[in-house]
Amino acid sequence: MEVSNVIHSLIESGINIIGVIESKRKNPNMQTKELENFCLENGLPYHFMNEGCNDKLENWVRKLEPDLIVVNRMSELLKKNLLEIPKKGCINLHPTLLPKYRGGFPFFWTYYDYDLNQGVTVHYIDESEDTGDIIYQKSYRMPLGATEEELLEVLVFKIGVEMLIKTILDIENNCAPRIKQPRISPTVRARQIKPNEYKQIIGWEEWEIERIWHLLRGTQNWLNVFDFSEIQGEVLKWNILQYVKKDVKSRQKLGKVYKDDDAYFVYCRQGKIFMELNIRV
Repeated sequence: MEVSNVIHSLIESGINIIGVIESKRKNPNMQTKELENFCLENGLPYHFMNEGCNDKLENWVRKLEPDLIVVNRMSELLKKNLLEIPKKGCINLHPTLLPKYRGGFPFFWTYYDYDLNQGVTVHYIDESEDTGDIIYQKSYRMPLGATEEELLEVLVFKIGVEMLIKTILDIENNCAPRIKQPRISPTVRARQIKPNEYKQIIGWEEWEIERIWHLLRGTQNWLNVFDFSEIQGEVLKWNILQYVKKDVKSRQKLGKVYKDDDAYFVYCRQGKIFMELNIRV
């Protein structure tokens, strides 16, 4: 859904990309022409997947006669009519250690579960969600408080890309392994949470401050869990800073943002989490 280090690295590695499919974004307001323009500039056939795996898309892919389809950060599942086209199958780069966190929004659930034992998987695609045979995996210990951008940079754009290139070359040489996944995942399905769930997602009373801070850092671009009623003006954006452990007086409302000496912070049971606010007065 974007021009990332993945496609740049595949091109630089000499892998022959014969076409690019872009899936539509869940939020249509975020759709851009970036990837389409990139393909035009680099002479790559391009198709916008606006209506799922329909006949038009199937015919477009069949004419290209691909050996392999490679998926990264796609917003919907491929159907059987596409999976059967490439001679050597379809593979996906998934930023967790499958079978953990199968689904389209794995990063949120790793933050929510306070799971620092992360990794990345390249696997074959079948008709179910992230259940195909594993080809390669690599573990990664997430630093506490790493942002989503930092995690993406390491897991996908560095470790994941290197593993993806190795996988493609090994598939070409018929030496890529296939490891069956367990049928049941040990974690919840990595679904997208809805805005009406945001305010109830954090256990301000029950959770340790480190867990709350870790989740807020990882989701600071979008997860509005806060009570901003004490803040004058409209809060457009926030950045999560450091946290301080201290006794919290009972009269302070947990999850509510306060201002003191030009510093913004939110209370949780074990202390304060500081933040920067972008406010429109």
